[in-house]
Amino acid sequence: MFHFFGGGALGFLYTLLSLGVYLLGSYSIYRLAYVRNLPNPIFAFIPFFQLFMLGQIGDTLKYHNKHLREMLGSVPLAYAMPLLSIFTSILASPFNTITSFLVMAAEVAVYYLVFDYYTPKYCALFTLLSCSSVFFALLQMLRYMPIIGSVLSIFSGLLGILAAASPLIGPLLVIYAVKGYRNYY
Repeated sequence: MFHFFGGGALGFLYTLLSLGVYLLGSYSIYRLAYVRNLPNPIFAFIPFFQLFMLGQIGDTLKYHNKHLREMLGSVPLAYAMPLLSIFTSILASPFNTITSFLVMAAEVAVYYLVFDYYTPKYCALFTLLSCSSVFFALLQMLRYMPIIGSVLSIFSGLLGILAAASPLIGPLLVIYAVKGYRNYY
């Protein structure tokens, strides 16, 4: 018999949790787009357009930060992030890793810009916490190295729990950062 949710009650629960994480991330991008007065903030709920909206948010904020303005001044993030995402699925093995790393780096830059603008006091901490999924994934890969892996395998259960909870951290911090802001433009 065909199971739509991939394995009974646990598959259904996993699907509901994944949907909840997706909706929370979409809402945080929607809220940012609304506060930044961007056109069509509802696009944040459409999977491909999420990166476009995140890029638009980054484009509106990169001119407030001198260092990132010098690095990303001529790069339109609103178009670069979705195109890199497409190239990630098209390209072969070593190149898709590079493009997926570039997409993650652009997301980190946008998180940094958001926190630098809305919560400058906690910018570094919030950016680091928002990127924790990358950090935990790196630690999970390091578990297989000979010397480091034996130490990390002791903490593998904790690392697994933290890696599973990390997709919630960034969107929750973004919602916290813009909680008092309204669309004033």
